[in-house]
Amino acid sequence: MIIHIGDIAYDLHTNNGERGDLYMNELEPLFSLVPYMVIAGNHEDDGKNFSHFQNRFKMPGFDNQFYRCYLKLPFDLGAVHFVGVSTEYYGFFYEYGQQPVFNQYDWLSKDLHKANQNRKNIPWIVSFQHRPFYCSNDNSMECRSFENWLVRTGYEEMPGLEGLFDETGMDIGFWGHEHSYERFYPVANRTFYSDGENPYKNAPAPTYIISGSAGCHTPKASFGPPNPASAFRSDDFGYTLMTVYNHTHIHLEQISVEKAGVIDDIWVIKDKGYQRSTKNRPSIKFPPSIFQETCSARDHQCRKEFEIRKRVSQKGFGM
Repeated sequence: MIIHIGDIAYDLHTNNGERGDLYMNELEPLFSLVPYMVIAGNHEDDGKNFSHFQNRFKMPGFDNQFYRCYLKLPFDLGAVHFVGVSTEYYGFFYEYGQQPVFNQYDWLSKDLHKANQNRKNIPWIVSFQHRPFYCSNDNSMECRSFENWLVRTGYEEMPGLEGLFDETGMDIGFWGHEHSYERFYPVANRTFYSDGENPYKNAPAPTYIISGSAGCHTPKASFGPPNPASAFRSDDFGYTLMTVYNHTHIHLEQISVEKAGVIDDIWVIKDKGYQRSTKNRPSIKFPPSIFQETCSARDHQCRKEFEIRKRVSQKGFGM
């Protein structure tokens, strides 16, 4: 199975969709043989309500309107319960309203709590979404203070996603959006755990991976100071390979296309019946969140988000 976590292509709509047709035709031999699961990224919004994306890909829970599209994307495969989450409901809420966020959060909360109660049969829960909670790229307005606050903690009445993921024992989460690879130590609420020979064994928090370096016409990612929870990062073009061996062991490898080999790998391990706990686990907190008044990239959207964040800061919540 292949999971593509958004930004399938920047130009599916070019020449009235003819370029998208070429793209799909070239990949048809792959799509016809391997399950190909996708979630929308910000570049699927072509100014036409994600129309080209929606009419090319049919996923579980599909509907023809963006505010309902991919409303439900959970599925089971072997020992893993997968769940796809649209972060674009957050990224475009100022255009499409807040209701899609509430709709998604409602079914997602029910689904994850149910999956967490079914660990005896399906022990792993893995999520995939486009925008990350944490990152350390310096060319992104969404990595200020090492986080995407809107998706992570929410805004006004809109709930963020991180608390729900931690509460229901999310094991692994895959993110895109940033044009890089970055592996984090188990982390939740700006607190991470890097102790022991393998911090990913019986982890007290979710393990997150940014896998957004498949290749693009834009320049390679530029990193800022390392995120405190960052364990490894690379700007090599590549992809992430996940092998689920059994109910207790998952192997993650980052494959560099440029180096033609593995540049990073970890084992995520948990004992049978393990119940997540932070007891007796040393933790490290991030530095306090500092919001910088800069809009150096994608200025129009940046200004909108800056004004939102400034209002949040003045009200004293959402940090």
